[in-house]
Amino acid sequence: MNESIHNTLKELPSISGVYFFYNTENTVIYIGKAINLRSRVQSYFRQNASLNSAKRAMVKEVDRIEIKACDSEIEALILESHVIKKYNPKYNVLLKDDKSYAYLVWTKEEFPRIFVTHHTYLQNHQDTLNYLGPFVNGDALRKTLRILRRTFPYRSCKTLPKKPCIYYKLGKCEAPCIQNIDSITYRSHLNMIIDIMKGKTKKLIKDLTLQMNSYSVQQQFEKALEVRNQIDALNKVALHKGIIQSQKSKKIEYIKELQQILNLDQLPKRIEGYDSSHFHGDKAVVSMVVFENGKPKSDGYRKFRIKTPPEGGDDFYNLNQALSRRFQHSDWPIPDLILIDGGKGQLSKVKEAQSQGKLEYQSIPIISLAKRLEEIYIPNRDTPILLPKSSKALQLLQQIRDESHRFAVTYHRKLRDTLPKD
Repeated sequence: MNESIHNTLKELPSISGVYFFYNTENTVIYIGKAINLRSRVQSYFRQNASLNSAKRAMVKEVDRIEIKACDSEIEALILESHVIKKYNPKYNVLLKDDKSYAYLVWTKEEFPRIFVTHHTYLQNHQDTLNYLGPFVNGDALRKTLRILRRTFPYRSCKTLPKKPCIYYKLGKCEAPCIQNIDSITYRSHLNMIIDIMKGKTKKLIKDLTLQMNSYSVQQQFEKALEVRNQIDALNKVALHKGIIQSQKSKKIEYIKELQQILNLDQLPKRIEGYDSSHFHGDKAVVSMVVFENGKPKSDGYRKFRIKTPPEGGDDFYNLNQALSRRFQHSDWPIPDLILIDGGKGQLSKVKEAQSQGKLEYQSIPIISLAKRLEEIYIPNRDTPILLPKSSKALQLLQQIRDESHRFAVTYHRKLRDTLPKD
């Protein structure tokens, strides 16, 4: 991995978007979309990444990475389709047979049927179909259509029935089978769906706003209300991001929740997490991970090898030794909160180390998180804090605890594999 890729991976944002892999000839060799760009792109370059032979070959060719941030998961889906068609990257073809790409199609009928299909069907029926695509992720395409159908109902039946089907009762079809909608209105709904899937949402909202205002001036208030509801629905579609909507602001909310639960004097923007790993005392290590504003800051991670660990292993001792060394480092940023993987015993040993450390570290709040019931232990409190699993503050602590465990185990295994036995 070259330095450019290394730096890019560290700076990737946790937002929806499309990523581009370039080779040394500055040619796009692969394009993908992600709900979370940071997580998805980094997954290709992890040492233990589970990749097939084609993906391993691709990763070896990558010389540079670029991303295009999107306002939503749907926007990323649409952009991915457009740029794959534009660049035709070789690994998109190798890793995803063209026959398995998904296409959005609509029939050439008075009341067109809308559905998702694949390349083979499209080839065999191209005289009767219009289409958009290809889309890499057929499931994401279907999910997008389900969202749009709530506001812009359409027909999906192969042949028009003699009476309305269940989709009419659910408000997802306006029953052209019984002439419940004229072809012009039906076609306008279809055109809106097509424009959205072409990425023209902003223009569509602008046009609908003009139409709404026109109805309002003409005092056609029912029609104005109908158009306003369409605009509201389009705005919701534009914001649809799966679990990611405004990652940064959400993380700050989680940190504020944590501050309130722990009764901290200041917002814990920088949290350090620690865990111990060893094999019956052999090759004992302690990890230190850093989260800033709720996100991992990998360049702040540190590793401590315990030089004289007790025979058989002792996590209490290991954590005491590691934190004693950490509390001597005035050159490292001072955390707002320290999290220890463990219970009351681990916490008390770390508090001992803190009391003997440099003065600036002696007032830092320290807590521990035990795995059994995910209980939070706080100094000078007899009973632990128990939070519901749905608590975002607890989930943040779990993420930090799990990352410190992963980092400790990885370092310990590396020592066991590379160093002779003590």
